[in-house]
Amino acid sequence: IDAVQLESALLNLAINARDAMPQGGQLRLSTANLPEDAPERPEDLPAGDYVRVKVSDTGTGIAPEILERIFDPFFTTKPPGQGTGLGLSMVHGFVHQSGGQIQIDTTPGVGTCISLYLPRAPEDDARTS
Repeated sequence: IDAVQLESALLNLAINARDAMPQGGQLRLSTANLPEDAPERPEDLPAGDYVRVKVSDTGTGIAPEILERIFDPFFTTKPPGQGTGLGLSMVHGFVHQSGGQIQIDTTPGVGTCISLYLPRAPEDDARTS
């Protein structure tokens, strides 16, 4: 995957989490390797090994009536001048362009967890910086 796009996606998710916690809260970033036989893999994830990148917060959560629109380009719940509505659509596009999937678990008043499932590079292709 493109490292710059991953960085941008994580930054967008962290900013959205921050904005969802105006009184403060917890932001968690975690990663996990998910081999093809991992029990916690989504059922509709194509065969292969994946890396799960999870961004979760203890913020306001996402209301059910807007959940289906959050990846629409230019859709935003932020006041004018405070968001373009392109952040989550960019994250969604990046994940799918990379051959992965995105999953959202949210509860209004409790928080949101967004999981990015990205194809894992074979170990012999992995690069270190």
